[in-house]
Amino acid sequence: MKKKKIIKIILCVLLVILIAGGAIAYSQLPHPLNYKIKDIQPLGHDTVSIVSEDTDSVTIKKNDGGPFRIICFTDMHLDGKNKTSNMTVSNMIAAIRKEQPDLVLLGGDNVTSAFNNKRSHQLAEIFEKLGVYWGGVLGNHEADNPYSISRENMVDIFSSYDRCIMRKGPDNIDGNCNYAINLLDKDGNHLETIFCLDTYDELSEEQIERYNYTGDRTPYDGAHENQVEWFGKKAAALEKDYGKGYKSIMLMHIPLPVMSKAAESEEYLFGVKGENVCSTVYENGLFDAMKKAGVSAAYFGHDHYNSFGAEVDGIRLAYLETSGYGSYGYNRDGLPESEWLQGYSILEILPDTDSFTQYRYYDALK
Repeated sequence: MKKKKIIKIILCVLLVILIAGGAIAYSQLPHPLNYKIKDIQPLGHDTVSIVSEDTDSVTIKKNDGGPFRIICFTDMHLDGKNKTSNMTVSNMIAAIRKEQPDLVLLGGDNVTSAFNNKRSHQLAEIFEKLGVYWGGVLGNHEADNPYSISRENMVDIFSSYDRCIMRKGPDNIDGNCNYAINLLDKDGNHLETIFCLDTYDELSEEQIERYNYTGDRTPYDGAHENQVEWFGKKAAALEKDYGKGYKSIMLMHIPLPVMSKAAESEEYLFGVKGENVCSTVYENGLFDAMKKAGVSAAYFGHDHYNSFGAEVDGIRLAYLETSGYGSYGYNRDGLPESEWLQGYSILEILPDTDSFTQYRYYDALK
């Protein structure tokens, strides 16, 4: 009897451990978004249309007058955790409804964590249901999980949707999301070109050796040399279409090294600096190429405690307002919501000028 009792106790303990372990594993397993996507109503306006497209560029035209209005979200980290993902999606949709943009751009770390195939389709379906054109770049946390879909697969999923203007870019250069978005006014005149570049995640062992990286912080990657070369050639080629000095800006996820140097000066144009800049850890020549091409601004995601902007050599370098609740940030620090940074950014593009404004959900969606 005693032996049977011991066996029963052991089995009960093992069962409890199994149930507890399963519960913990299930709680950590990312799920599809449970937002009621089928109930989303379209904005009801079609302010832009695609004029032309190829492997590394899309040209879109505004169908009415006024500025070309772009809403930007970054670092949404849609990992499938119901509470935080639904907060992010709800606020994103509310912001789009309020701002009535012509275009939605994503700054990376959009759909993260394991088993994210379904969530990638769901994010695309949200924009399609709203009836907005959308695009952007990937961040360092797409495909960093062994159970995540690949970065290339994610871009293929997104770009298969009718209103997505995200493109992988040329096959003969590294990365995904290397492409240009050309914006035209209602008369077909060029307003702005947005160059999108993939900045990957962390350096490979080969890169660490090649760049002789010995630092103690995370060795973040950036645009590779052949991407910088592609950008320079693409920027020069567009002069034939739009004339010398045409307006252009840049969108990427991981900040340039020059952003770290700008942060040290503490002479910011605007915003909050709440952490050290987690920039690319090697010089890839991109900032010099941007200066040569006449790029006026570059916008980044990546650092959730930062929302500041600075100017270096006549180029505005600025963070997009971080948009998600599923990763680190002031929302995790026990602070009141009025002190969180979660929100979105608005770019308004006119023939002679651009404006860039950051909004926090707490203030904008009251």
